[in-house]
Amino acid sequence: MRDNDEWLTGSVILAISSFILLPVFLSLELKPVTLELIVLLGICLPLEIFAYYLFLSSIRMAALSLTVPLLAFTPALTIITSAILVGEEISAMGGAGIALVTIGAYLLNGDLINLNMFAPIRAIFTNPGSRRMLLVALVWSVTSVLGKKGILVYGALPFGLLVLFGDLVIFILITLLRARLGRAEISFRGGLWGLFIIGGLLMAGAEVTHFISLSMAPVAYFISVKRLSLVFGVFLGWMFFGEQKIQYRLVGASVMVLGVFFIYN
Repeated sequence: MRDNDEWLTGSVILAISSFILLPVFLSLELKPVTLELIVLLGICLPLEIFAYYLFLSSIRMAALSLTVPLLAFTPALTIITSAILVGEEISAMGGAGIALVTIGAYLLNGDLINLNMFAPIRAIFTNPGSRRMLLVALVWSVTSVLGKKGILVYGALPFGLLVLFGDLVIFILITLLRARLGRAEISFRGGLWGLFIIGGLLMAGAEVTHFISLSMAPVAYFISVKRLSLVFGVFLGWMFFGEQKIQYRLVGASVMVLGVFFIYN
């Protein structure tokens, strides 16, 4: 996204992933389309598109090591959404886990404590990238549960791939509209195609494993393991982009992941 905007980047990665997974979709035994499935897709798709755009814009605006760990709030919020929407029960240790997630988020900006004790909290809400990622965490806490309901209605891979294809169509339409209005940032120079292909391959693998895993475990447990990516994100931000203050962000991300495991232990 140094050379392209969020919509173009998302469109290309979704297109490559969809191209890889289309033969898988066509090989599946599909159930009849029902009104319940249409309603679920009608609710889920706009939320997924909104969240993916916010996710891409967040990591474009701010450091990976600062934004990605904030996704630990998704499982904390999923406690509420999964209980309301699918009736899943969560352990009483959830309160301690939520406290650890909150403490970890505070430690992400631990270098600011010398200014005043509230500076790390204020930094999260004053950084536009962090604000957007917090909103992503909220939206994904809802779509994770909707995904679980979609799996029960239509099956893991069929529903997951329908969401993927739907995301692709909307992203492409928005990208074309922005290009027509002269607002799109588009560039395929240098090694960008290699990056896009790697991104598409990884997304294809992530989509398949995401929905199969979601069909095998309660939403909250599944999300807690998935959030180990928070720690990886901190390391990758340091390795590839030379992001600073790594010690605070690594400790903060680790505490948040620990909190996620406490929530669902």
